Amino acid sequence: MARANELPRIPEGWLDGAPVESGGADSNPAPVQLASALDYDGATRQLTLTRSDGRVQQFPANNNAQRNSRGKWEDGTFQYGYHKDHPDDDSPDGAYGSYGIHVFQVPGAEGVGVHSGRENVPDQLGRSGVDHATKGCIRTTDEGVAAINGAISAGDPVTHITVRNNRQE
Repeated sequence: MARANELPRIPEGWLDGAPVESGGADSNPAPVQLASALDYDGATRQLTLTRSDGRVQQFPANNNAQRNSRGKWEDGTFQYGYHKDHPDDDSPDGAYGSYGIHVFQVPGAEGVGVHSGRENVPDQLGRSGVDHATKGCIRTTDEGVAAINGAISAGDPVTHITVRNNRQE
């Protein structure tokens, strides 16, 4: 019996309380892949990383798209694409911050993702940090991108981002 605040143990060979079906004596059951997820709330301007073990981390973020960009992300869920470093400009004040960009599969938008940067560099309207305008990306802090990188490095990959309350202005 599980104690308070402790999850019950699922018996080996069981998933979600039901036995895992095996393909026969010659097959091995597929391992269960744990994964993290991101959530961006445009109303609160928060990026939330939820790890597969239930740990939650929140970071300030903004989808402040500049006028000549693709615009803000639509509300929805978008699958993870890839990570790209920007070693020529990897600093808190660089265009993509210290840790590069995590790109998601957003219809009609190639290379759009989550990154940091411009911590102390104002845009044309004097905004810096997460409020510095982008070409459509969600900008967060270096700490936020480092947390995403940490999850992936720990074998807990981010599979998707859910964007909500991201009203077009």
